[in-house]
Amino acid sequence: MAKFKMIEDEAQLELPEYIDEPRYVRNKAAGYGLFFLGWLAWIWLFLPLITMLLWLFQGYTVYEQLFVMSAPQSSFSLFYLGLAIMVFILILLIWAVYNWLRFRDNERRAFPEHIQTEQLAESFQVDTTEMAHLQQAKNLTLHYDEDGQLEKFEVHQPLSSS
Repeated sequence: MAKFKMIEDEAQLELPEYIDEPRYVRNKAAGYGLFFLGWLAWIWLFLPLITMLLWLFQGYTVYEQLFVMSAPQSSFSLFYLGLAIMVFILILLIWAVYNWLRFRDNERRAFPEHIQTEQLAESFQVDTTEMAHLQQAKNLTLHYDEDGQLEKFEVHQPLSSS
């Protein structure tokens, strides 16, 4: 059976200040309710209103083109829409090429240096034979004390030497 240490002194707990403040947690239901009411207002009021305005505008355009047989009053056409899309694509391509030219040979990740068994054994505070035994294990359990120092280890499944 594992021993657990229960911290009873709240000063030792590293909690952010807002967790201990009940005024931040007190009105959760009111906050969620207001959030829900805001979405209901958006769904039931603004979305139908926006949809109605778009239908009116599009209906007027359809009426002008089908029944009056005139060109739309606005100078906006598919050509300008396609041109805008092409400009945005060009901007994204320029940005991608710029980033590729800037970062293509720049490896910012640092790979860890190789460490000797003696250095690793020193950091775990075990001797080199035990460290070699730990390195050859396929499955092991490390037991630490309260200060984070390795107390003991158990090798459950050593690597088979083939």
